[in-house]
Amino acid sequence: MLTLRYLLAVVAAVAATAAAAVAVSNAFRSSQAPLVSAAASIIAGEAAHLDTPVPVRQYLAYYYYAGGRWILANSTGLHSTGIPVYVLGLGQCPRSIASLLGRTYAQSNATVVLTDCVLIMPWAQGNTVTNYAATCRSGTDFRPEAAEVEASGVEVRLVLVNC
Repeated sequence: MLTLRYLLAVVAAVAATAAAAVAVSNAFRSSQAPLVSAAASIIAGEAAHLDTPVPVRQYLAYYYYAGGRWILANSTGLHSTGIPVYVLGLGQCPRSIASLLGRTYAQSNATVVLTDCVLIMPWAQGNTVTNYAATCRSGTDFRPEAAEVEASGVEVRLVLVNC
């Protein structure tokens, strides 16, 4: 009988641990939800509001065209002669985004979710490159405005996020 009680106690402890892990995971997801929602609104060209101020960070990068596709690179290195673009970060973003470079981003995958941070990556579609920059270092209200310029057959679209 003692073995059965012990087994039931272990099963109950495992179930409680699993329930706690699910609760923590759901809390993490819900804490990221406002940042993800704000980023999606900004990408869609719509205003976004957050109830609490969040830090805003910008990263300089370069898009270059090679092998039939656009590739995002950092500002130093072999391909730094590309088109300068900005990556916009909302939340507690890391100092470096080097692990996210060397790729091509499209509008469908322009939102990168990290722990306590959402990045809006510059994205390319055809000969158009869209990137995002903000007018603040922190904020609650974000209003995007787009400006476009074309040179040598490439259209660069800067979405300036007023906050």
